[in-house]
Amino acid sequence: MRPITRDEVRGAIVNLEPAEKRVRLPAWFDDVSWHEIDYLGWRDLRAPKRAYLVTATDDQAFGVLLRQAPNHAFLASRAMMCDLCRSSRRFNEVSLFTAQRSSRDKRRRLSARGLHLCTDLDCMAIIRSKPVRQSIDSSVEDAIKERSEGLRSRMIAFIRSVAEVEPTTL
Repeated sequence: MRPITRDEVRGAIVNLEPAEKRVRLPAWFDDVSWHEIDYLGWRDLRAPKRAYLVTATDDQAFGVLLRQAPNHAFLASRAMMCDLCRSSRRFNEVSLFTAQRSSRDKRRRLSARGLHLCTDLDCMAIIRSKPVRQSIDSSVEDAIKERSEGLRSRMIAFIRSVAEVEPTTL
């Protein structure tokens, strides 16, 4: 991923409400190794149920504000799959996150998109780990590259689905 400035990150969030224009960046923002990541993901320390995902594509940064739904104890014996990295994890390691769709019309703001994500937003570490079983045709580096490309394409598709606004009827 190409380096992104603080202003680009703040302007990249597509579904901010006018009252929520303040985006708190993580304290470690200046220490990010941009060439090693596929996206920038962090949680707001002042609002722990709020998370941000930002990625760059086509020389433009796109991002989304997410809100975490509470995990339920009755799911304790179940495994869940992250929609981005496609890894199965324990119920408390994967959470449902929702993103309100952006719209100028207040009635359309009730629409939201959701996906299951790793609760600590560490999908990059999971996809870069060595595969347990290697496929016959590809090397470990190729498998990691395929995972990385899949994660990026799924993230971009999700952010675009949040950003798209239905045309108004006249």
